Amino acid sequence: MLQEKQLIEEQGYIILKNFFDKEYIINLREKAENIFQIQFDRFGYSEDFQSNMIRLFNEHESVFINCGKIIQAGLLELYKLPVEEKLINKIKELGIEFPNLCTRPVLFFNHPQLAKEEVYYKTPPHQDWSSMESSMNSLVVWVPLVDVNKDNGSIIIWPGTHKLGPLPFNTTGGFAQVIVEGEGLQPELEIGDIAIFSTLLVHASGDILNNTIRWSCHYRYTDMLEQNYIERDFPNPYIYKPLIKQ
Repeated sequence: MLQEKQLIEEQGYIILKNFFDKEYIINLREKAENIFQIQFDRFGYSEDFQSNMIRLFNEHESVFINCGKIIQAGLLELYKLPVEEKLINKIKELGIEFPNLCTRPVLFFNHPQLAKEEVYYKTPPHQDWSSMESSMNSLVVWVPLVDVNKDNGSIIIWPGTHKLGPLPFNTTGGFAQVIVEGEGLQPELEIGDIAIFSTLLVHASGDILNNTIRWSCHYRYTDMLEQNYIERDFPNPYIYKPLIKQ
């Protein structure tokens, strides 16, 4: 049986079952939900959570967006997970000698009625590396905050495509969309499971068929000691800056 590092090298990904305690992950999602709940209470929304999300999106889109921004910018639980010793040790075991987060953590809450365009809940085949320009051995940690499968659009992966290197792409909704042959694999993951894959692996998200919100968070680790990354001057194409009102 191939070791985990070999699997990353050969197929470009691994899935680790029960890596995190389920309650730990559920708590992270609930803390994110609580941010929205504050605004639900403000506007007197009293339906189920998903109905309130859709209503907020339709009636107060800027408030909905700001809730997402606040979560991305500093939800403590979102930022605690990627520096858990257990996860950092695993990243090192997989070959990243000097791990460093090269983008801010991302938390997604995807649903067709929470998006203006399909790309924002059903991402096309793409490589994360093209938007990051990180080390060639950089990794993504994909953490579902709900059980995911074909019904709610679990991640789709094309094994071995990381070996193709950076592919030509067209930017679609902020994603470096690529052309890939064949059908990808769509694994089922439960709360507590994680997927770790090369930033060069072609992947996508499936369609949401069961009318539920797909919650997930994503973390990207680069290797500060990878020689190619050093010689490219540590590129960092992300820009985080305030929008100052006049």
